Amino acid sequence: MNEYVLYFTMFSLMIGALSSLKLCFHRNTSNVLIGEGLMAIIIATFLVVLSQEFNIPFGETVALLIIVAGPVGTIAFSMVMRKGDKNK
Repeated sequence: MNEYVLYFTMFSLMIGALSSLKLCFHRNTSNVLIGEGLMAIIIATFLVVLSQEFNIPFGETVALLIIVAGPVGTIAFSMVMRKGDKNK
């Protein structure tokens, strides 16, 4: 992979991570869930790029675990928030 493409990819992922962190710190629950899902995708992509560049054999496995755990955590969090809602 070209060195400049790698730098641009890492810079873009860092900007995306900062924007997802900004979403995570809002008071609205939906923004927190969206930010958490976006952060899981960004971290997994970051790990895949690093594992391909530096030949880390377990990087894809950890990225797959993060991709699976992100939506599971989102569903669990939404179920807990739904049980706390007394209107339903």
